[in-house]
Amino acid sequence: MLLIKNNPYRTVGLLVGATAKEQERQIRRLKQFIEAEQEPQDDFSFPKLGHLHRTIESVTDAASKLNLDRDKMNAALFWFYNGSHTDEPAFDALKEGNLQEASRIWGTKTSEREVAEYNMSAFQNISTLMLHAAFEEVTISETILEKGIRYKLKFLESDFIKDFKTLVTDETFKTTKKELQLLFLDQVQSEIEKHGGISTDKYLEILNKQNFSAKEEVLKNFILKPIEQIEKRIEEAKTNRKQDKAKAVAIGKALNEQTLVNLKRLKSILGASNIKYVSIADKVANEILQCSIDHFNYYQENESDINYFEPAWNLAKSAEGIA
Repeated sequence: MLLIKNNPYRTVGLLVGATAKEQERQIRRLKQFIEAEQEPQDDFSFPKLGHLHRTIESVTDAASKLNLDRDKMNAALFWFYNGSHTDEPAFDALKEGNLQEASRIWGTKTSEREVAEYNMSAFQNISTLMLHAAFEEVTISETILEKGIRYKLKFLESDFIKDFKTLVTDETFKTTKKELQLLFLDQVQSEIEKHGGISTDKYLEILNKQNFSAKEEVLKNFILKPIEQIEKRIEEAKTNRKQDKAKAVAIGKALNEQTLVNLKRLKSILGASNIKYVSIADKVANEILQCSIDHFNYYQENESDINYFEPAWNLAKSAEGIA
C-alpha cells in the first residue's frame, strides 16, 4: 500500500507522535548518512515493508508533509505509534523483519476486544500492518483488507481518538470522528482504484458490515453516481423511443441491461424498501413498460404481420420485475 510504503513518517524513520525536536534531529541525522552514502541504522522505517530509497530531496519533501496538522494526521492514519509498553516488542519484531510476530503481539490485544486505553495503539498499529499486507499481492486480499478496515474504524470510532489527535497535531487543530473516518476511507478507496483487484461492490460490502459514525455519509457518496447514471440512461431511452417506436423493444431491453448493475448496487446499499431505491427503480420500470406499450401500439396500428405481442409481453414482465 503506497500510503504506507511512501508514508512521510516512514521516510524520516519516525513513529507518529515524535516531537518537533526529535524530528529535526532525525532529519539532520538522515541527511548526514545520505551524504556519507551510508544506510541509516535503527530507525522506524521498517525495511520489510518494502524498498525505501531515501535521498536528500525525498527526506526534505517528507519533512515538509509533517509540518501542517492536516498533513500530519493524513500520514498518521497509515502509520504506527507507541501508545503502550506492549508496542515496543512489536516494533522490535518489525525492525527484524518479522511481520507475523508483530501481528501476533498486537493481535492478542485486539482480537474479540473493544478499544480501551491499554490497547488503543494496538488497534491502530495492527490495522496499518493488515492494510499493508492486503495490498502486497497482485489481487487485493479481501479478507485482510476487511480486517484492516474494521480495526481502523473501531479505533476511529472510539473516544480515545482524541488522545491520538492530541499526540499527532497541535491543540488548535479541530476535527471529528466522522471527518477522520471519511479521510481514512477516502484514501483507502483511492488506493483501491489505483491498485485494482477488488470491485466497488465488494468494497461497499465490506463497509456495509461495519458500524461507524460516518457510515451514512460514506454510503450516500456511493449512491449519487449510480443514480445519476440511471437517470441519464432513462432520458436517453425516452428520447430514442419517441424518435423510433419501431425499435421500442430493443430500446427497453438495452435500458434494462444498462441499469441492472447500478440498481443491484443501490439495492444492496439502501435496501429494497428505501424510498430512494423504490423511486429510481420505478422510473426504470415505467420507461421499460412504456417501451413495451409503444412497441405494441406501433405494430398494431401498422397492421404488421410480425409477432409483436410476445416481445411486448416479455418486456412488460421485465418492467414488473423491477418495479
